[in-house]
Amino acid sequence: MNNTEYWKEVNDTAECIISEITDEISTQPFSATVEQGYRAEMTYERLHETIDSHEYIIYTHNHLPILQHSPNDTYMVDNIGGLDESLKQGLDTLHCHLAFWAFYADVQEAVNDQLEKQEAA
Repeated sequence: MNNTEYWKEVNDTAECIISEITDEISTQPFSATVEQGYRAEMTYERLHETIDSHEYIIYTHNHLPILQHSPNDTYMVDNIGGLDESLKQGLDTLHCHLAFWAFYADVQEAVNDQLEKQEAA
């Protein structure tokens, strides 16, 4: 994957997550306050599920390119920890965990950016 392909996939994945959340929320009778809390919870859940099952994470040949293209390549180290545990399981596991959290952070930022644009419109 090249840089353009990576960022297109980040933005497409974010759009998909937002669409799923919007569809689900539109079927619920929430007040604005409850909807905001529910949206945050759904965003976290959808983001985690989507990234965990994404081909970029499932297939190991994608892990190093993610780390090359993501500005969040140290997200796991900075926010999650577990570097020693991942390394104990081998270099492939470490790359997988680092790539997961880098891709997670990139998609999360894209989701937040897109939601802010929708709210401003």
